[in-house]
Amino acid sequence: MSTVAWLAAVTAVVIPPPPALTRRADLHAPCAVPNPIPTPTSSTQSGGIQMPPGRPARPVLLDLARRLGADRCDATPGRFAVVRHHLWRYEASNTRQHDVVRWYADDDSGAELAIHSPNPQVAKDWWQPGGLRLQDLTKAYTSCERLISQAQMQSWGDDPAALIEGVAALGMWYSPNRQQRQLAARVLADTPGLTAHDTVADRAGRFGIGIAAFSDQGRSRHLLILDRATGQILAYEAAALTTNGWRAQMYLLLLTRTHAPRRWWEPPTQQQSTEPLQGPLYAHAGIWPVGDDTSCTTDRTTRWSAAR
Repeated sequence: MSTVAWLAAVTAVVIPPPPALTRRADLHAPCAVPNPIPTPTSSTQSGGIQMPPGRPARPVLLDLARRLGADRCDATPGRFAVVRHHLWRYEASNTRQHDVVRWYADDDSGAELAIHSPNPQVAKDWWQPGGLRLQDLTKAYTSCERLISQAQMQSWGDDPAALIEGVAALGMWYSPNRQQRQLAARVLADTPGLTAHDTVADRAGRFGIGIAAFSDQGRSRHLLILDRATGQILAYEAAALTTNGWRAQMYLLLLTRTHAPRRWWEPPTQQQSTEPLQGPLYAHAGIWPVGDDTSCTTDRTTRWSAAR
């Protein structure tokens, strides 16, 4: 079936409504596929995360890479990685919030259910193999170079702060397994200028290790909070230094990470195209060629010269 014919067929199909919205997570099934929840109107505080003094991040991250363990949902079955995140964006006049559940498979197919506010509304989307504009996310963790390259494409930058932002953005689509989290910890360890901050709390009340990068002569801060047992990203914050202290510009909570055999809605098999849709690819002039090696061989002197 051609792409045009397939689109016409899908247009004629009535997509069922999203699952019923729930107001709290099921604590007895932490790896179950979640539903988005109505955005609480009280969670608009933009004050930056409070952190203890920092120290060089490299030894902390290398130690984390050596000892990090499995996450309780690593082994859940299903071809789709499922991630729920909650995102705050602070604008001049209001705060925009997004509670999102995403399904993503390694053929670049998936789906999304989201509640956006203010004026809460449910948004839904899905895409066939090759239809997602972010391509090959699962391959990001095959080598250090690939992870850096993919992370930079998510953030459109090539300095340590952009790497922090890009790694967090990847986590909104795909939950890396234990070995992949070890790789990410080694990549961050090989990045100059990062600081580690013990016992940092996120907005969900979880405590982890803060890994921070500063830019704009110390006036911008990019912070990851990592689970000290599994290395999973708990939260990310981009903040700016003001006369009243650090103020968040964007705050991300990464919540449920699991797997599922199906999306919330699957098109009938006979209406699926036999040829994958080709979504647009991001291009980034600052990305270096990517190799196929699986070891961390990044050159901190040449590749991060912009950070000096």
